Amino acid sequence: MTTRFTRQAGMYALVAGMATMAWVAVPQAAQDEVPTDLRSLLSPALSEMRLVTQRYTQDRTTLNGNYLPGAGRQGGGGRGGRGGRGGGQAAAPAAPAAPTQTFTTSLSPNRIARIKRFDMDWQAALAGVNAAAFSPAAQTDLQALKATIEANLKQLDVDAAAVAAVMPVVPFAPDVIAVIEHRMRMGDMNAQASAAAVDRITKSVARVRASLQAGLAPGAVAKDAMRVTPATARNGADAVDAMRASFTEWFNHYNTFDPLFSWWMPMPMAHLEKALTDYAIFLREPVAAANQEATGLAAATTAVIATISPAPAPAMSSVPNLQEIIALPSDEMAPVVQRFRGTGGGRGGAPATRPVTYYERWLAALTTLDFDRLSRNAQVSYLYVKKQAELEIARAAFTPETNAPRKADESGITGPARGRAGLIFDLGNEMIPYTPEELIRLGEREFAWTVAEMEKAATQMGLGTDWSAAVERVKNMYVEPGRQPEYVRDLLFEAVTYLRNNDLITVPAVASESFRMVMLSPERQLTAPFFLGGSQILVAFPTNTQEYDTRMQVLRGNNKFFSNAVAHHEMIPGHNLVGFMGSRFNGYRASLGGTPFLGEGWPLYWETILYDKGFHDSPEKKVGALFWRMHRAARIIFSLKFHMGQWSPQEAIDFLVNEVGHERDNATAEVRRSFSGQYGPLYQMAYLVGGLQIRGMKRDIVDSGMRTEKDFHDEIMRQGSMPVAFLRLAVSKMPLTRDMVVDWKFYGELK
Repeated sequence: MTTRFTRQAGMYALVAGMATMAWVAVPQAAQDEVPTDLRSLLSPALSEMRLVTQRYTQDRTTLNGNYLPGAGRQGGGGRGGRGGRGGGQAAAPAAPAAPTQTFTTSLSPNRIARIKRFDMDWQAALAGVNAAAFSPAAQTDLQALKATIEANLKQLDVDAAAVAAVMPVVPFAPDVIAVIEHRMRMGDMNAQASAAAVDRITKSVARVRASLQAGLAPGAVAKDAMRVTPATARNGADAVDAMRASFTEWFNHYNTFDPLFSWWMPMPMAHLEKALTDYAIFLREPVAAANQEATGLAAATTAVIATISPAPAPAMSSVPNLQEIIALPSDEMAPVVQRFRGTGGGRGGAPATRPVTYYERWLAALTTLDFDRLSRNAQVSYLYVKKQAELEIARAAFTPETNAPRKADESGITGPARGRAGLIFDLGNEMIPYTPEELIRLGEREFAWTVAEMEKAATQMGLGTDWSAAVERVKNMYVEPGRQPEYVRDLLFEAVTYLRNNDLITVPAVASESFRMVMLSPERQLTAPFFLGGSQILVAFPTNTQEYDTRMQVLRGNNKFFSNAVAHHEMIPGHNLVGFMGSRFNGYRASLGGTPFLGEGWPLYWETILYDKGFHDSPEKKVGALFWRMHRAARIIFSLKFHMGQWSPQEAIDFLVNEVGHERDNATAEVRRSFSGQYGPLYQMAYLVGGLQIRGMKRDIVDSGMRTEKDFHDEIMRQGSMPVAFLRLAVSKMPLTRDMVVDWKFYGELK
């Protein structure tokens, strides 16, 4: 039987238990109507196993992806989009044409071993689950999940056999896997050793090709002659194409960023590129076309069903606390929120503007529900619908300013100003109970606080209170070219270790095992001069294609200690952990819509908490952390002043350069990004303001003894994205009432 593979193979689709979470699409005509009685929309209790099933699926997919190369360099079209090289640089290897077939499973035995260990650990954990008190739906879902894991384990053995069957035509695959997976695990780069490995692989390709060439001769009897079936030849060609694509990504990651790599690698890489390209064609055409029976090594291998043992048990279990997940409640108001939110395309999917009577009918419909008998999740959802309807009614007579005047300059940075009235409209939408002027005062207070802290750090550095000199000294403490990936990797794991050692938040084993990194292209750095993050961290660093002045600004703007404060913002406990946990608790409650005040406020909150706890244990690290906090305070000031027509983009750039200490190119990129229209007018202020909102929540909930610090952080991760005012209600244990005030002055009075 011919086995065909896709890059996502080795994973059965898991649908058992998920159907209970699906929402039925509501026709537009029905969406336009407001139910007179909402009780019929309340959903029954969902399967207790729904989130366990979801967690297994998501974690397994993530681990599987750890052995599949990603998208390579971000922005600017990657290597291929940047054209040829000057100064003796090798041209980029062209991306291989998409094969007509795909050899489906990753050739990595490490993938099979790791996923097998994962499945076996889950199997053991589920065997210990007491289902006696489960609902019938949960009992069904538990049995379905057990059956799925059993099927997945069998599929891994099928994958192992398929890998063994194709291995005779790709005997160099283990060397390829070692190189590629070392990069995917963010290992140190030894350019000379890597060049030697690439050279060995090229020679191995030549040897196996010669053996197959000898096998094409009629009556070939040479001991090194090999014949393979057409299916093996085609699968081998697909595998070679996949390896070539992986090598292209690997080359892109280091070339131009690492000077030693760019000295050692272009010639060996060019040879390997040609060898793999020609070999794939050779396998598809003369070898497959010969329609031969397998002989020699190929014949021996096809008769063997190879098995790969599970990897050793990891130091930290990959299986979460299942009882804790099983005990989580559902949100019976989810269908009501969906009906309310599904009526238009406003902010974050919120309802579009309707006549006042429409929202009045929604408020009337809410009275058909017994608020006190709803679960807490549902009570928060109830308050969300009520507040949003009230906001729409209040705004009906309000007309935001259009074509608000902006202060002109010659910076060339475009983008409209929002105007004061528009800002007030937007702040009300986010339940921020402060005026733009009050928020500017907030930004100025926070800016002054960072200056005072900077002066303390400068004194520790022997610079008196000259904090600007401290920033300048730190900016010249950058890593040597080529070493930024390893340095950033170490920062990522340093943060994870600190969080676990201090029991601040749950960091799942699968999350910390799954870090990935790519380098930002020079083109992308025009608008993203620092790190970005999410599913992987995107690192800014100069290339040998940039002018000297640009290189120095990138080096100084991404120095060791600025990077120290950015890495955990982008990954764990910041954006990466949010995305990781959010997908695993999808369906825990109704989705109340995204907001940058939480999306960016959460990572910023952690910057402040880690600073408070002494994570930055040297004055240089403190300067790096404070620089970014000062930057976020500056964002509040310059963005609001721009949108109220008080400052031009050039004044914002000068402010970042002269008062914060940015490199001018980096400041220009920051302001261009802020006003280009890609982000809303409140986005830049949302970092620090959102972080301060969560700090206000912490004072109310943790400092009062309502929750422990770790429990507080973990519960936020379970709740998903929503306006922070509602998150406060969801995470706290304060009694909720149907008529309570939702917004709160998280920063006190700012008059």
